[in-house]
Amino acid sequence: MSTQSGITVSHELAETFKTSKEPLVIITSPDATQLIPDSAYTPPTSTTPSAIFESLHEYLSSKFPQPSYLVVPHAESQIFISFIPDSAPIKQKMLYASTKNTLLASLGSYNFKHRFAWTELDEVSLDYFEKCLREDGQAGPMSKDEELLNKINQQQQQQHFSGFKKELASMNTSNDILYKFDAQLTQALSQLRDVGQVVIFNIDVPREIIPLQQSLHAVQPGDLIETLAANVGKGPQYIIYKYQSTKFAFIYTCPSGSSVKDRMVFAASKNSLIQRLKNEFSVVVDKNLEVGDLQELDVSELDAGGGDEGGADDSASSSASYTTASSGASSGGQNLGLRFSKPKGPRRR
Repeated sequence: MSTQSGITVSHELAETFKTSKEPLVIITSPDATQLIPDSAYTPPTSTTPSAIFESLHEYLSSKFPQPSYLVVPHAESQIFISFIPDSAPIKQKMLYASTKNTLLASLGSYNFKHRFAWTELDEVSLDYFEKCLREDGQAGPMSKDEELLNKINQQQQQQHFSGFKKELASMNTSNDILYKFDAQLTQALSQLRDVGQVVIFNIDVPREIIPLQQSLHAVQPGDLIETLAANVGKGPQYIIYKYQSTKFAFIYTCPSGSSVKDRMVFAASKNSLIQRLKNEFSVVVDKNLEVGDLQELDVSELDAGGGDEGGADDSASSSASYTTASSGASSGGQNLGLRFSKPKGPRRR
């Protein structure tokens, strides 16, 4: 089994887990394609919980803040610990957080009586371990980064399955969006009545809201790129554009240089946003466009004079597209993908 990151459980790890009764430290392979047992870790000769946690603490200290997974034998059972320090690089945190479910599924989650998520080196101790056990597996409140990673992982799984069957009630992700709309954005979306209206918004992660950036009127398709360039801020943005009387385009722009964290948060939230727009504001997306920089946007499809008003041939008029791995499976629009300008040929000699 694999996640969207493509990481799998190695045969070596699967066999070691089946046969070994010693504590395990699990890491990704050097090429980040497999989960493997960390051969540099040497289990203690003593099997007491105190000796085990002392050895784990000492070893993890030498590699801190490298994330890892820990398997700890305890009372005829095993405990699973996801150790992802808050101070680890964001790319590693995302990688380990999104791969945890693959590991548990491959090893058998039923094999673990308790599962913990730790983020600090001081937590790797017998005292803290016993405290977690007393609290019935609740290791205290998660950090903001850990909560965010957990939500992203859940949404990626929902998007993966929603790619097979659309519009089923059981797959409605409208209630799983990471953050709430602010009052100004709610008002702007409620007043999307005229052709040419544009609503620009993004995600304010520190404030945990989705705020309105700009609300514009009477924007023609030919002026869209120039207008957006003058009004869109730095970093990823979402844009709703009413390009015909009953048609809306959803544009997700993620400029080059955007942080990995922003890319993950915005990509994971996109499909839930589209579903919520439909359910709460009756904004049914006909064009679902993803671009890097605004200059890559193809506005020819948004010409009010082109295409069938009913939308039956919209997908046929789409140019070739490329969907990035970080965007997950897309739903809610007919035209999906990241568009790139056609490269220029070599100069004539």
